[in-house]
Amino acid sequence: MPEQVKVSEIMSENVYIIDIDENIQTAAHMMREKNVSGLIVIENGNAVAVLALDDIVKKVVAENISPMDVKVRDIMSSSMITAQVDERLTDVAMKMGTNDVSRIPVLDSKGNLKGIITKTDILKTMPAIVNYLYEKEAENEITPTADRSISDGICEDCGNHSDELRNVDNKWICQECEELKNI
Repeated sequence: MPEQVKVSEIMSENVYIIDIDENIQTAAHMMREKNVSGLIVIENGNAVAVLALDDIVKKVVAENISPMDVKVRDIMSSSMITAQVDERLTDVAMKMGTNDVSRIPVLDSKGNLKGIITKTDILKTMPAIVNYLYEKEAENEITPTADRSISDGICEDCGNHSDELRNVDNKWICQECEELKNI
């Protein structure tokens, strides 16, 4: 059942790390070499933050600062959203949407870095979820209707999480967006 998929089933175990005291030039070269858009920042062997390509562009390149003069610690995010290896994929997807992040480090119960999960990883699972829903519809286990509500999803209009989405004009939207359409 797709809603029971665990993070460990789709996460990537190949995690690229960078020390908190490295310079941004080194981070950018590593991202290019590894063809990734984010690195896990390590301090004293522990994952402490995520450094995204977006951080480099907005905080270094756009400000015309030399990447040799900026340390990872200077531009990394101040807090780190994480997932547990046994956490449900749907919960992690909601964390990503709520916190507007594209990648989340995956930790085991002892706090050790075990992998990373990205929005791309989640999107790759979508065909399986769609197939599952079609199978259930064919078995008459679910009945799609125009006003059918689902819980725990992302509104296709505003991008916010909602506990109750509605299918309006073939889009899943929250109550607030539905009310705006009716004004």
